[in-house]
Amino acid sequence: MHQINILIVEDEILLAQDLQIRLQKSGKYKTHTADSFDEAIKVLLTTKIDFLIIDITLKGDKSGIDLAKKVNEKLKLPFLFLTSHADQVTFEQAKVVCPSAYLLKPFNDREISMSIDLALSNFNQQTLEEDSEPNEEAVQEYLFLKKDNAFQKVMVEDIIYLEAQSNYTYFHTKTEKFMYAIVLKKIIEKLPQDQFIRVHRSFVVNKKCITGFSNNAVTLDDHYEVPVSKQNKEMVFKLFNTV
Repeated sequence: MHQINILIVEDEILLAQDLQIRLQKSGKYKTHTADSFDEAIKVLLTTKIDFLIIDITLKGDKSGIDLAKKVNEKLKLPFLFLTSHADQVTFEQAKVVCPSAYLLKPFNDREISMSIDLALSNFNQQTLEEDSEPNEEAVQEYLFLKKDNAFQKVMVEDIIYLEAQSNYTYFHTKTEKFMYAIVLKKIIEKLPQDQFIRVHRSFVVNKKCITGFSNNAVTLDDHYEVPVSKQNKEMVFKLFNTV
């Protein structure tokens, strides 16, 4: 299981440390901390971060809302706001930068877990359902996929194939299977176009996982057999060097 790398941006040191302990004991998260806008930017430039927990009030001239704007503009990462300010003015300011969730202090373990799950769910659903043309910016290195009421970080390279069944798409990865209520076409747009190929109306495969083929099917990871349609056969079989 790939751990989710979380950056905690909080200027109260004891609170940041407490949050680190709460998150890391689950084993699902690896945490990093920063206490200001500038420090957070340094971490983001040097460390692979998947998710941010941002306090709205930070030390220095720039706030957590300023940081969220920068994240939206440059990195497009999911984040939630952590704050002790429950007033409507602060809430309206925070809404402008579209946090994936909003967590009020004080909090408990369950509230933290639920807020992170909500944030990942909102971000992932938006990412997969966005109407956009395939391009480099749309391609994701990883997805947050949900199984058994918890999100897992799944590297795109670990996806063996995708299978469409009605309005659902099944992700078959090297270790697990995930189901999403999103049509296959939307998901294809978020995958590297040079790595995945549609071999059938209902199947998209990772070309790196192809280990064999027959007249009407390809074998993946020496284990899965996926059908190749007549319409796609010529295009698919051009991938293979045969003697």
